[in-house]
Amino acid sequence: MTRAVAAIVGGLKDVIFGRLTLFAIANLIIAATITVFAARAGLTYLVPLIPDGEGLFGYASMAGSMFASIAVIVLAVALSPAISMIVGGMLFDFAAERVEKRIGAPKGRMVPIQEGLLNGLRIALPALLLNLLVIPLYFIPVVNALTFYTLNGFLMGREYATITAARHMSFQEAVALRKRHGASVFLVGLACSLVPFVAPLVGASAMTRLVQSLKSQ
Repeated sequence: MTRAVAAIVGGLKDVIFGRLTLFAIANLIIAATITVFAARAGLTYLVPLIPDGEGLFGYASMAGSMFASIAVIVLAVALSPAISMIVGGMLFDFAAERVEKRIGAPKGRMVPIQEGLLNGLRIALPALLLNLLVIPLYFIPVVNALTFYTLNGFLMGREYATITAARHMSFQEAVALRKRHGASVFLVGLACSLVPFVAPLVGASAMTRLVQSLKSQ
């Protein structure tokens, strides 16, 4: 756990005022813009489809519009990790390479941009599908936060650790390393889920640090 905490601190430093700040700003702007536009599109085009009425039907229509507006916003929040992962997937390996150089680690395999995009999609699609499945839980106070952070922390930790380790070893070895240190991997993923719009950059830095420290054991 100590290694995971140190990796998280290092990752946050790299993103806030380090080698990954510009990458993080780009990821934040693009992912947040897409999320806001998705929410606005839903509020503009979907909510007005609810018919107006008078009397009791009018009250029902108003309540339906309010619920639909809330549902659109909740849906946008649920989609935000997946959107950020797709955007960040293209930057992940560039960020990991910078961190490797920063901490004096061996240079890993450089992944082409198209493969980085595919990695982003591979991370994002399970996150998207699972977040859509648990949307009913997002309407329950306290449960919504626990579900969001636990689910996305697990998914981010799992995939970021695998992608990072696979830069220095075979895919099978990367999976085995991730499984051996599941608690540390989850802790880093949980930290990433707390900052969804810059999660891929925090993940790239923190997981690079964590994987290198675990390899030395």
